[in-house]
Amino acid sequence: MEWSEFAQRFALELANLDRDTILIVRERDESRHYVQAMREPDRLYAEAVSNNFLEGPLLLGPSDEEVLTEAGWRPPTPDWTPANWWTELPPDTGPPGFAVLADMMVTALRDVQGVRRPLDLVYESFHRQGAGLIELTGFGLEPADPQRIADRRPSPIAAPVNGAPPPAHPSLEDRLADARLRGDHLAYFDLLLGAELLLPAGGPGAEAAASAEFQTAQRDGVTHVLAFTSVQAQGAAGYAGLHRRTTFAALARSWPDPSWHLTINLDLPSEIQLDAAMILRLDTMHRASPETTLVEPVPAPPPAPAVPAPAPAGQAIRLPHGAQLWSDLGLLAVFDAVSGGWTPAGRTA
Repeated sequence: MEWSEFAQRFALELANLDRDTILIVRERDESRHYVQAMREPDRLYAEAVSNNFLEGPLLLGPSDEEVLTEAGWRPPTPDWTPANWWTELPPDTGPPGFAVLADMMVTALRDVQGVRRPLDLVYESFHRQGAGLIELTGFGLEPADPQRIADRRPSPIAAPVNGAPPPAHPSLEDRLADARLRGDHLAYFDLLLGAELLLPAGGPGAEAAASAEFQTAQRDGVTHVLAFTSVQAQGAAGYAGLHRRTTFAALARSWPDPSWHLTINLDLPSEIQLDAAMILRLDTMHRASPETTLVEPVPAPPPAPAVPAPAPAGQAIRLPHGAQLWSDLGLLAVFDAVSGGWTPAGRTA
């Protein structure tokens, strides 16, 4: 999930926050980095943490406070009423106002508090006089303490702006599923290689010592390592719970067994299965030409030649002119050493 998508989800949650309900969004590993909002009878009140609650390297500098001011935040008062940077929205605020507030909160988290990406955030939502936490099923973040969840709120529905329906912002899984449905390998692999992958904690079904690090499943006698592109996808497939984060490149470099396959988003419309050879080919192509977009495969009957061995760790891969990238669909692309990029199959001289 990118910051722009997170801001849109945040705006919906703010717009649908119930009276006397508090929503706190904080950094997973540094709880003093946070923003929060509470729906009061006559306003929606929001805060971003100030130096009153920070110390040492976490203290905000003058440039940080300037960013908050320019974003629209008001500074804390000397008597601590309030003690944080703050703002408020009137009760008749419409969707554009919530979008502005969500952008302000993203600015505080990302540009001032230094949160690298939305997946580094967790949330807590609760009624001021209640007990337990509320699960926000459409927020796209993990709850800070799943054991304390006592209530669930379904995904909010966006309200129209100026009488027109809001633009659709499909999730990564939706975009992957759409690319797969259209047979657009170019778009699919571009999305996949740039995404963060979640690896569920290993469980029953592990057959080797190496599989203790992975959740695996058996399909047609083949061991498949399971990975997902979001917490929601992991839960929808029935593997909610502990996981670790990685990337396609990191997973390819530490692939545990050449006989194993990789299944991403098991049993979902965005699912894909890759064998070890294809994992290596995609990773080699991605690292050899990091600024070149993946090429669209063109079916061809010839068998694939041997896969070039990966370069030693820490060394750049140098491919010879004319190196070919193959998949089970046929020839994908040919490497041009002069330009340093890949030429789609069918466009070579």
